[in-house]
Amino acid sequence: MRKTFFYTGIVFLLIGLAFLIVSSYLQDIEQVLVNSTSDGWEISADLEEGKTYVLDIVSSNKWRTDYTGADVDVEQPVDMVITSPDGNETKLQAFLYAQLPSSAYYQSTLPVVVYVEYASVDSYSLQVDEHYPRVRFTTKQGGNYTARIIEQTLNWTSGPPEKITLYIEVLEDQNSRGLFIQGGGILSISGVAVSVYGIRATKKLKVRRRKKFKK
Repeated sequence: MRKTFFYTGIVFLLIGLAFLIVSSYLQDIEQVLVNSTSDGWEISADLEEGKTYVLDIVSSNKWRTDYTGADVDVEQPVDMVITSPDGNETKLQAFLYAQLPSSAYYQSTLPVVVYVEYASVDSYSLQVDEHYPRVRFTTKQGGNYTARIIEQTLNWTSGPPEKITLYIEVLEDQNSRGLFIQGGGILSISGVAVSVYGIRATKKLKVRRRKKFKK
């Protein structure tokens, strides 16, 4: 009976830990479109304080044609500046890459942003994510932000991109995640309590048996 308590507690503990692990995967992040501009060099939007945003560049067919024509299998830079509400600037380079065609009859894939390098950051207004493959930042103050591609330094192609998009990251499935966390916590604590009770009961039984043996 005492071993049953112990092993039942272990099972509860394992189930509780499984619930907690599952809860970590339920915290999905959805990217909701805030603004988009076509055939332009810049994008602006009023952003909320403390929110995380992702900026993306969609290449035009002209960019793809020029990338294919260059016949160079390396990332191509696009200089950008993000202007904060107070006028300070964050300067960066977004590097685009495309898979070159296997035949001269085809074009490369559409160049996409694969990594970003930041030359300077307006740390008063935003915090950038240097490890994210696209431009990703969290605002420290709300207000109007403008992201602009520097046309003058775009020397591997010409013309604006097909599109510049700005997304806000929104957490999903918070109710389900909360239930899993709560259930996992209760099961884990209950499992530990039941297992400890089983261990103590077993120790008491051993002590009683020793006393009887001494007599």
